[in-house]
Amino acid sequence: MINYQKIAALTAALTGVLSLLAAPAMAFSVGATNNTETLKTKLLGTNTAGLSNFSVSITGNEAAFGTFTNDPFGLTSGVVLSTGKVTDIPGQNRKDNVMTNGSDLNTDFGPKGEKGDLTQLNLSFFANCTVEKLFFEYVFASEEFPEFGGSEFNDSFELLLNGTNLAKLSDGKTVTISHLVPDPNNRSKDHSDYIDNPSLTGIAANIIKLDGFTKVLGFEGLLKQNQTNVLSIRIQDVGDGNLDSAVFIKGGSLGTVKAEAVPEPMTVGGLMAGGAMLAAGRKLRRRK
Repeated sequence: MINYQKIAALTAALTGVLSLLAAPAMAFSVGATNNTETLKTKLLGTNTAGLSNFSVSITGNEAAFGTFTNDPFGLTSGVVLSTGKVTDIPGQNRKDNVMTNGSDLNTDFGPKGEKGDLTQLNLSFFANCTVEKLFFEYVFASEEFPEFGGSEFNDSFELLLNGTNLAKLSDGKTVTISHLVPDPNNRSKDHSDYIDNPSLTGIAANIIKLDGFTKVLGFEGLLKQNQTNVLSIRIQDVGDGNLDSAVFIKGGSLGTVKAEAVPEPMTVGGLMAGGAMLAAGRKLRRRK
């Protein structure tokens, strides 16, 4: 005997699952803001016991600071700093870095070289005797990947705690374009922390325009107890003002307790949102 009630229940359940799978995922978005209170609130987590008197100051173009949500890295939301306009970052990665044809991310805010396009956020705070370390999670990304690894066109990136750069890869090397892609002509030497995102074919090419990025990395630094400490998040064009780089700080992860590891980027949810193909293609490009 056919049990029509069971069939109806199974049909309803299946319809619900299919609707869930078909529902569009929330899109990656970035909003520009240089409001220091907004940036501070977005950075700080709930595990800040022992820390007090927080204040934020910034240096750089107002369009270079912002907040993000629904990123493809697995950070969920947070603060973004760039050497270009942060609102340009989301979208399809369509172009290579041949300067004569333009590129997706190529904003030059000012004088070229070491003094050009400096974007810096300083977080000052007091640490009492009950806390030892500061933690947070982040991703570094750049339009200069992979072609300009090992060249003079390596945008500078630092996470300075009381003047010491603690932006480190999983093997202890500093986070730089050349450490992540030491030889663009021999991609077998790419660092294990590097994820390629070539135009059109990259794993997140339908979501974000940056040509490459790191896995989620963890910051860890010793605090000066019973003193004021300063964390400086600093990113800057070097060599010229071309091709943007960015750093994404996970919102709410900054505190005195080490967060659980973020899953690998581009999980099922991320792939559904982007519809991207997993591929890596060598791009022969030049800089003008």
